[in-house]
Amino acid sequence: MKSAVKIEIVIPENRRIELALPQDLPLGPAEVIVLAGPERPLASRLRPMGIDAGKGWVAEDFDAPLPDDLLRSFEGRS
Repeated sequence: MKSAVKIEIVIPENRRIELALPQDLPLGPAEVIVLAGPERPLASRLRPMGIDAGKGWVAEDFDAPLPDDLLRSFEGRS
């Protein structure tokens, strides 16, 4: 089974890093991949507002008190 660990760092000016790896990683050959570059702004990762507009509804009695038998069930009473 392959293992993976994500370790976030800031690359220093000398471009050298020292890592302490978790003890549960298996010993032996490993591959190191460095992904660097500006992170995408949060806004570009979010879905546009209103994308699901009109696809749902809320019942008129949404905030009305529950019927007694249903309320008893939620409260664990018979």
